[in-house]
Amino acid sequence: MLVDVHAHLTYEKFDEDVDEVINKFKGIIITNGTFVEDNRKVLKLSKKYSNVKPALGIYPGHIIEMSDDELKKELKFIEENKPIAIGEVGLDGTYENMDKQIIWFKEFIKLSNKLEIPIIVHTRKAEAKVIDVLEEMKAKKVVLHCFSGNMKLVVRAEKLGYNFSVPVIITYLEHFKELVKKVSITKLLTETDAPFLSNIKGERNEPKNVAITIKEIAKLKNMVEIEVENSILMNYKRLF
Repeated sequence: MLVDVHAHLTYEKFDEDVDEVINKFKGIIITNGTFVEDNRKVLKLSKKYSNVKPALGIYPGHIIEMSDDELKKELKFIEENKPIAIGEVGLDGTYENMDKQIIWFKEFIKLSNKLEIPIIVHTRKAEAKVIDVLEEMKAKKVVLHCFSGNMKLVVRAEKLGYNFSVPVIITYLEHFKELVKKVSITKLLTETDAPFLSNIKGERNEPKNVAITIKEIAKLKNMVEIEVENSILMNYKRLF
């Protein structure tokens, strides 16, 4: 069974055919919430389909747009709705107000530790800072989504017990090939970030494309595809 631990099925690009997209993918999809209304849509979709699991969170770009009261309220909502994971949360160096991002990232880590569920982490242009904060907060179950940090950081994160979800763009990005070679198969997961990060320019990405990543991992690890698929599924079950 295939697993996509990071998709955004509630986004506009899936409005017309989300049911078809889910039905033609027989695996597990974790669809990640990124803002208040999105979290409600994620929950609604996960109640409709047994293979769609909800991760709830606030994306760094939205953190800086919200008041502390609004964020506290949403944190409470997330806790009450018992998602399979906290996500998509993290830090992003392309947005301002890093101090505020860090404060609320820490709150999400606390919540994931309290609920004993994984935290699915966005790290763009803030990779070292993310690892520092996760280590400081003693984060227990971590999935680094589409991690672009250097190999030194990859090794450090793996030693801390963190997991890496590998995107479909591994087909042409050397960084992810290196990451897969470096990291134990027991710490790898597959993701699409659908509708984003397609391996074909201009095309919408879909959960079914994790099969492409499985193929690439198999080649790089010198494994049979079904072995990789089973390993990823085992990693998913152990973590989630």
